[in-house]
Amino acid sequence: MPAMLEAIRAAARPVALTGAGISAPSGVPTFQTRWRGRPIRDFLGREFCQNDPVGFFEVYCAMEAWCGAPPNAAHLALASHQVPVITQNIDGLHQKAGSGKVIELHGNLRKIYCRACGIETSAAALCADLRPLYAAGNHAAVLRRLACACGGRLDGDVVLYGDAVRGMDEAMALLDGCDLFVVIGTTLTTYPAAMLPDYARRRGARLMMEDRDCVAALTEQEKDAKV
Repeated sequence: MPAMLEAIRAAARPVALTGAGISAPSGVPTFQTRWRGRPIRDFLGREFCQNDPVGFFEVYCAMEAWCGAPPNAAHLALASHQVPVITQNIDGLHQKAGSGKVIELHGNLRKIYCRACGIETSAAALCADLRPLYAAGNHAAVLRRLACACGGRLDGDVVLYGDAVRGMDEAMALLDGCDLFVVIGTTLTTYPAAMLPDYARRRGARLMMEDRDCVAALTEQEKDAKV
């Protein structure tokens, strides 16, 4: 049995921090994926969203398709062992897998809201309306569709570069009583999430990390029989 899986089963209050690596086996791209010759992350700034909503939502609609990916065995393992999850991912695969407690530090691709009145709507429905408009080059119609009935502008629920990360207080409160903190699929280069392992360790939690083979770390896989 993998050491991480064994530790999760033995822990009283395990918590997981996950990043893009856990969703890679499901076929979900990373922010380094190229879009129009540049990494997608180059288009995910708050300034770009405000200055070019038509361009921003064209990228957003491409990313929203990531939500159609299936959860993999690593997502399912965390869900089946009822491990609360703090995630940097925006694809919603932990919820799809059945995890009950998921703190999305960077928001998600599933929801759209109005900046003015706060009403929420489905990103899937919005993108289904926008994609044929983009295909036809009808940017004026895209702008009209991005207008809320109240007169405000629709916005994605993803935390963009320049926005404040969400849920850090809730995440740290969760770690206050944790005895095992597993870090899966992230290189811990993005702050403030990168500070969470040290925070958990200072409060007495055991720390385990796996950034390469997330599925193998969380599942019991039969080894090939040797002749």
